[in-house]
Amino acid sequence: MDLRELKDTWREFDFRPDKALGQNFLIDKNIKDKIIKALPLSGSETVIEIGAGFGVMTMALAERCLRLVAVEKDPRVLRIMEPFFARKGNILAMHADFLDVDIGSIAGEGGKVTVFGNVPYYISTPIMEKVIIQRERVESLCVMIQEELADRIVSPPGSREYGSISCFVQFYTKPRKLFKISKNSFYPRPKVDSCLLRLDILDSPSASVRNEKLMFDVIHKAFSQRRKKVINPLSDGSLGPSGRQEWEKILSGCGVDPASRAEKLSLDDYAAIADALTG
Repeated sequence: MDLRELKDTWREFDFRPDKALGQNFLIDKNIKDKIIKALPLSGSETVIEIGAGFGVMTMALAERCLRLVAVEKDPRVLRIMEPFFARKGNILAMHADFLDVDIGSIAGEGGKVTVFGNVPYYISTPIMEKVIIQRERVESLCVMIQEELADRIVSPPGSREYGSISCFVQFYTKPRKLFKISKNSFYPRPKVDSCLLRLDILDSPSASVRNEKLMFDVIHKAFSQRRKKVINPLSDGSLGPSGRQEWEKILSGCGVDPASRAEKLSLDDYAAIADALTG
């Protein structure tokens, strides 16, 4: 559906996009084709689409997978598009917020799904967290998100954008920023450019640690004062040991300079600190 067809549909059904839902609809056919080629689809998958919208990606995805569950939060959109989706045969239209969807029930016993979506900025991180939490039922997640957030997710240790979200996503997945998508590819046009980000679920985490929760507690604490030396937030007593001398010994024993800042530490460094705390 190009821009003219989209506007005609909106006039016919008296539709106006809802800014609160972050509705920016893809209208660029070339980008649609580029995305389809980039997705890891062989024809036998079950795909969950987050935000089916007016079907630009939905119809193309349905041609490339066995079964497509098109999740749409806006009932107005679903009322318009459900008859078109029904004709396809392998599309199940679902009125729901993706954050409330049980991925496992869609995947079926022993099955896995591929998740795709054009995701508003305000909900991007919760969606990635949900997919990672339910990662045993997911092969990969491909999302169109703001380029700024994608840069943070793929950033390596030592870079300005590297942070706790980078650590979380990189611990459980292999993230790849595939290509940039201009804001002109959407209507209404958003304020910033997007990109296609692909997260492939790892068979095992990228760092070995005995207590994952403790490691992420350390990471969040370290980045809570990212402009200060990492020893400052870590030595406040909330993680157990208190006092700079004790933390200097812990960090040095892990091969970490106590004067480093949080963004300098790798996942292996944080895993080593958590293991030292575990004893």
